[in-house]
Amino acid sequence: MTIDAPAIEPTPLAAIKRRKPLRIGIFGGYGSGNFGNDASFEALYRYLRTEHPDAEISAICTHPDVVAERFKVPVVEIAKRPPGIWHKLDTLLLRQPSTWLNWVLCWQALIKFDVILSGGTGVFDDFRDTPWGWPSKLFRWCTAARLRGVPWIFVSIGAGPIVSPISREMMKFAGRLGERRLYRDQDSYDFMRKLGVDGAGDGVWPDLAFILPAPAAERSADAPLTVGVGIMTYRGWHATTAAYEAYVDLHVRLIKWLDTEGYGVRTIIGQAPTDLIALRDVETRLGRKLIGPREESMNSIHDAMAAIGETDMVIASRYHVQIAALKMNRPLISLGYGPKNDALMQDVGLGEFCHDVESVDFDKLTQHIKVMAADRARYAGIVREKVSALKTSLLEALKGLALARD
Repeated sequence: MTIDAPAIEPTPLAAIKRRKPLRIGIFGGYGSGNFGNDASFEALYRYLRTEHPDAEISAICTHPDVVAERFKVPVVEIAKRPPGIWHKLDTLLLRQPSTWLNWVLCWQALIKFDVILSGGTGVFDDFRDTPWGWPSKLFRWCTAARLRGVPWIFVSIGAGPIVSPISREMMKFAGRLGERRLYRDQDSYDFMRKLGVDGAGDGVWPDLAFILPAPAAERSADAPLTVGVGIMTYRGWHATTAAYEAYVDLHVRLIKWLDTEGYGVRTIIGQAPTDLIALRDVETRLGRKLIGPREESMNSIHDAMAAIGETDMVIASRYHVQIAALKMNRPLISLGYGPKNDALMQDVGLGEFCHDVESVDFDKLTQHIKVMAADRARYAGIVREKVSALKTSLLEALKGLALARD
């Protein structure tokens, strides 16, 4: 199955007939409880609000009520489904009524924008989703934007894997409609290029969350060494019980070892309330509580950074918990689930501390913990220097978008 892009050419940014103020839509899966997704929106929104104070900025997102309340911005819902009995009827009719309604709503919404920025998130993957979920939504919005002549730029986004062949074709098509595709890691760039999605303006940028502010948090030299342990409800790309059970067992074993070695433990989540499922199972198997009400109420990357500020080093799987640790200048050990984790660790000078979460050599992991703990000040210095460079690079790249060119 191959879908050909329409012949209509996108409008170059420099050729847009500018209105005052510039109307910008930030598109993505925001408001779902994933700290990383919302961090991407917040970072891009903060940057645009600072650099383009007169711009009209809206979120085009999956959970508009959450985003509107948290960020106080105008919102457009990416897709609607009817409630109650109408939902069942829509399903019986193979979602045809809601599909056509959403095409109309999308077409009408796009008249309000001069440019769409797809900010952060794993835009080009179908993680535990069908073609009629996220892939079809991205397909619809990118197609309608091209037909409307509204330029679309993918900014610091992730890509791959795409399991379904139908989803792959939809996302290839959507990707080709972008004026530029700027990826958060080299593997994402290479993945889409292998699918034939490439352009002269494409490239690799740091993750948007690197430009968010981080709270001050200096650890006392007299404080007991505390390890932050990031826990997520991980089931693998194919959502298996076996992968979940193995992940929980690994973290039970890890925390028991940390206890035996005399380290303090502080648990961190990166998606609420989803990650609390795994955390509760770890607590049950340990026979003790790991978090209190404060931790249970975590709902943003800022909460994660505040918790990490009370640690000396971090072991984590979830990508944006790792970024939160790095922003707090904490040495990090990655229990990663994809190339993006490894690429991040290489970028911050910690490539030797990477582990595949589904095949962890526990002895090697504990050895890495001892090595990092013994020399954590040096590793923290490496992280501080690398993260500062990533932030500078990202800000320079964002200015290169030249959105307000007259």
